[in-house]
Amino acid sequence: MATRYQNIADALRSRIVSEEWPPGMRLPAETELASQHSVSGPTLRSALDVLETEGLIEKRHGVGNFVRVPLHRITYPCGQTSPVAQAAVGTALRISVSSRVTEAERDLASLLGVPLGAPLTEHVYVSRMDRTPYSLARVYLPSSVAPLNAPVAGRSPWGDDFGRRFAEAGRPLCSVAERFRARHASAQEAEILHISTRTAVLTVERTSVDETGRVLAAALLVLPGDRAEAVLTTRVQREEAEWTG
Repeated sequence: MATRYQNIADALRSRIVSEEWPPGMRLPAETELASQHSVSGPTLRSALDVLETEGLIEKRHGVGNFVRVPLHRITYPCGQTSPVAQAAVGTALRISVSSRVTEAERDLASLLGVPLGAPLTEHVYVSRMDRTPYSLARVYLPSSVAPLNAPVAGRSPWGDDFGRRFAEAGRPLCSVAERFRARHASAQEAEILHISTRTAVLTVERTSVDETGRVLAAALLVLPGDRAEAVLTTRVQREEAEWTG
């Protein structure tokens, strides 16, 4: 059975979806909404939290709650290479890249097959459309891998432009594995992407392996659910039946 705050969230959601409350509109004050629905302030705020998690409203501290203006969506094409990825997101997307040397923590050490504390190079990609962040990608390379120059900003938001460089260095990739998970944004991710920690994000853990089975690079992509999606296309081969007389 739905709780009181869920029923209120349903009622408020219908007003947003029907555009009775159009995009950009400031919602009535929380005290007014609580009075309309005969509930306490905490119950009303729980309902608003649901709508914020769904990306329907945004809270502006000291100002109020507003119906969110729908954002353009970018598409992460699973298993594709950077030229295709860049075409998928369009030319309006701008990518910035920063790099630093760090050490392998437990999860990264296991993923890359390197000792705990081994030196790594981290490349951080943040894509933006206008001033709105759209995606975050962190790419990690072991220092034992042939040195690669920092990526060129503006190519691909997914940090997948290292494949060509590995090939040029004589270590072509053999396979790329991707693992998808849905969760809420961490505090650091929320700060970078200008979203709430209640916002649902899709994460992609990508490992790139060479012909010897060595992991050359690991990446973690974070895609906010209200402005990004992942699409997997599978090619189907038609089999022609053979008839014998």
